[in-house]
Amino acid sequence: LPVAREVTARLDSTLRAFTADGMEGKLRVGIPDDHSKHVLARIVGDFARSHPRVELDVTCDLSAGFPRALETGGLDLAVFEVAHASETAEVLREDRTFWMASRHHDLLFRDPVPVALFDRDCWWRDVALASLEASGRPFRVVYSSQSVAGVVAALEAGVAIGLLGAASLRDPLRAFGPGDGFAGLPASKLVLRTRPGLATEPLRAMRAAIRRAFGQVPLP
Repeated sequence: LPVAREVTARLDSTLRAFTADGMEGKLRVGIPDDHSKHVLARIVGDFARSHPRVELDVTCDLSAGFPRALETGGLDLAVFEVAHASETAEVLREDRTFWMASRHHDLLFRDPVPVALFDRDCWWRDVALASLEASGRPFRVVYSSQSVAGVVAALEAGVAIGLLGAASLRDPLRAFGPGDGFAGLPASKLVLRTRPGLATEPLRAMRAAIRRAFGQVPLP
């Protein structure tokens, strides 16, 4: 086993030597801490192997602070979700949003309706609260989470209903439509933005890699 590990390490080193280029520099990248992070992490890994001389500083965190970090120079490039894309953002993917709940629990008949929300100041929480108020249903927030995985877990357990993107809809869950009193929900847009005024070779290469990767991901 030690010999095999040494051989594979040398093969990896040789492959990097053949595929690497002379690009140099530093790049600070923001990756959202949700279902998109797996695709983005793979992109970052591939980029690092192809451009080993580029110093990458990757932040995988709640994306609500990414726009501010781009404006203040804390990040060079970031991917995050918004309800409405600005003129400076490139839309990588759109994902319809739905109220969802466990297939095995009739939570809409509860009074008040139990709700799971994101416990941070972001557009997901704002849209969810506005939708609930427009529906006229009495509701109570019974579960809060910082992540998509946390909200999904609450829904699958039958604890609450929650607002999520179509990418999170899987067999244990069902989505509510206009007939259930929830209509006019905006689509979630996954956008790519860069720091204003920045135009380096590593930045252009990373943008191209992200664009190519999401061009191959089927829309929900």
